[in-house]
Amino acid sequence: MATIGRRAYAEMYGPTVGDRVRLGDTELWIAVERDCTVYGEEVKFGGGKVIRDGMGQSQRSSKTAVDTVITNALILDHWGIVKADIGIKNGRIAAIGKAGNPDVQPGVDIIIGPGTEVIAGEGLIATPGGIDAHIHFICPQQIEEALMSGVTTMLGGGTGPAAGTNATTCTPGPWHIARMLQAAEAFPMNLGFLGKGNASLPEALDEQVVAGAMGLKLHEDWGTTPAAIDNCLNVAERHDVQVAIHTDTLNESGFVENTLAAFKGRTIHTYHTEGAGGGHAPDIIKACGENNVLPSSTNPTRPYTVNTVDEHLDMLMVCHHLDAGIAEDVAFAESRIRRETIAAEDILHDLGAFSMIASDSQAMGRVGEVITRTWQTAHKMKVQRGALPEDNARHDNYRARRYVAKYTINPALTHGLAHEVGSIEAGKLADIVLWRPAFRAYGRSECVHPDAAAGALPADVRRVRRRDSGDCRHVRLERRAQQRHRCAAWPAQTPGRGEEHPQRHQGRHDPEPLPAAHGG
Repeated sequence: MATIGRRAYAEMYGPTVGDRVRLGDTELWIAVERDCTVYGEEVKFGGGKVIRDGMGQSQRSSKTAVDTVITNALILDHWGIVKADIGIKNGRIAAIGKAGNPDVQPGVDIIIGPGTEVIAGEGLIATPGGIDAHIHFICPQQIEEALMSGVTTMLGGGTGPAAGTNATTCTPGPWHIARMLQAAEAFPMNLGFLGKGNASLPEALDEQVVAGAMGLKLHEDWGTTPAAIDNCLNVAERHDVQVAIHTDTLNESGFVENTLAAFKGRTIHTYHTEGAGGGHAPDIIKACGENNVLPSSTNPTRPYTVNTVDEHLDMLMVCHHLDAGIAEDVAFAESRIRRETIAAEDILHDLGAFSMIASDSQAMGRVGEVITRTWQTAHKMKVQRGALPEDNARHDNYRARRYVAKYTINPALTHGLAHEVGSIEAGKLADIVLWRPAFRAYGRSECVHPDAAAGALPADVRRVRRRDSGDCRHVRLERRAQQRHRCAAWPAQTPGRGEEHPQRHQGRHDPEPLPAAHGG
């Protein structure tokens, strides 16, 4: 039997069992745990390669062949680190295993046919598309920034550049929710919107969930009192949706103990649980020790380094409508920025006590840096604390799986999306990011997504984007989005005096028919 050297094999097909891969310039190494290929029967596209008619490509129709195959990718996910081919059909992951032509090759469980497109995954790391679960939807440009960093799902709230949106992640009321859902159809990004949860009676919250809110958000700027917390969680329990909370920094309506008591053991997602982004000062961080609390961080505090504290005060003043000339506003800001709890946040992430990292987008956050800062935190903890007990001197597989989960499966589980996104598993949406290992910690990526065209390189027909150095040829998302969905995404024109209101198309995002305009 012919053999090939390990280095030559890795250069041709990517690493296999026994090989290790360094993540960027970090001190993190991952080792291949399993390889789904049949040695000698690997498939690869290109001149003189295997995926040709009668060889690696079968005669099967689209009934049994996949639409797209990613060949020889190294999958890094919460469930393991595996080398495999990934088959995609109808925008979903059909199988993870060995691709090829079953008529002439053994062990094939992903059939390549004439209708199959190929994405070369050799030498690349495949991860699930990132999920940013803390977004202020201030402007559409942030979608492109997140997309190019490897994020394919954005959850949060807002209505655009309004004061309420700048400070809080809420899309308040059925009308705003309907308009945001309508506009969301224009973008190649999974978007979910949180309604405003600050109310002491249920009716106004019920109607937001019915209108399409995927959850509710409690924010101190709207008054996160124990009564509002209890009422919001009651509504969420009834509708089976998640609640996210930004607690009371000023401790006006109670202390952290009062807030925890108002939870009454019900599950809740606590935003920026360390507190620099807001929450009971100085001890909101203790919430991460509660069994029913799902804690997340926002990326400005990730990881704690020499400039982390210095940049936060001005950022806070700008984002929360504070005035540097008012002593009380300055004191409010200073109460939230504590180097001790920010430093502790690093350790709590490494222990798994903090389970998610998000951005906070343009409100004390950086929408394009969720993934970068997650891996920087992992690197810092490796240097500071050494290998985890589950790892060894050869690899950091367990730590890598823990940290990739912080922006993939954990927010998906938290917000009820794990049946659709959050991991590379059969049946889920094909939200897959391909990374060059040399740039693993710096957002140099390609993305594969069920939605095609928008945001792609001009030569591509899939939603596949590169971010290698010097390549900025991608199509502007907002321009393409307007072209694709101009009629659907923009409100109808208001009629003049005496004219009848034009009949609107009542799509699934309209909670009720829009009222006619009144002349005079």
